[in-house]
Amino acid sequence: MSKLQNIRNYLAGILFLPAVALSLWPLRATIIEDMFWHMDIQIPLLIVVGAMIKISAPALHETLSRFNAYGLNSFIASQVILAFWMLPISIDRAIIHWEYDLAKIISLIMCGWLIQVSFKKTTLVIELFFIGYFLAMMLWVGVYYIQSDVRLCNVYTQESQQYAGGGLIFYAVMLSLILIISKLNKKMAAHNKLLLKG
Repeated sequence: MSKLQNIRNYLAGILFLPAVALSLWPLRATIIEDMFWHMDIQIPLLIVVGAMIKISAPALHETLSRFNAYGLNSFIASQVILAFWMLPISIDRAIIHWEYDLAKIISLIMCGWLIQVSFKKTTLVIELFFIGYFLAMMLWVGVYYIQSDVRLCNVYTQESQQYAGGGLIFYAVMLSLILIISKLNKKMAAHNKLLLKG
């Protein structure tokens, strides 16, 4: 394992601690009382942990490659996991039942890792399709949480729900900007490289 991989795993471990701590006493009270901390802090942290982990297992990667052409299956699986944990009933159950909370932690870390795997194998068109779909879903859910006249999550107040929706909108906008800027930078770098060769 390279030095960069070790650093990434070290950083993933650092982020893993506060993410899991939010599900344990006494910090669990934070996600019980405030949906923003649950949906906009803990869940993204768990996904980032998974996205940063570097697993040095050639046999595992080879096996996955056989069933993951262009990263399609890993993208689809990550989208299903993300969609599930955006549902109000899933959020409620993660607060009420410890089994759901444990499943949330494991599945979201796996989701982040699947996204990482997908980016290594996918094409630009597939990447833009899935990322665009995810960002649109996040934006729609955020707007829905804000505009809904009823409490969608039984364990949270409507005000807490609206703050969480605002957080989702913020993430959707910021990630969209980051995506656009990164693609423009790559295009400009490729163009400059061609000019230098010419």
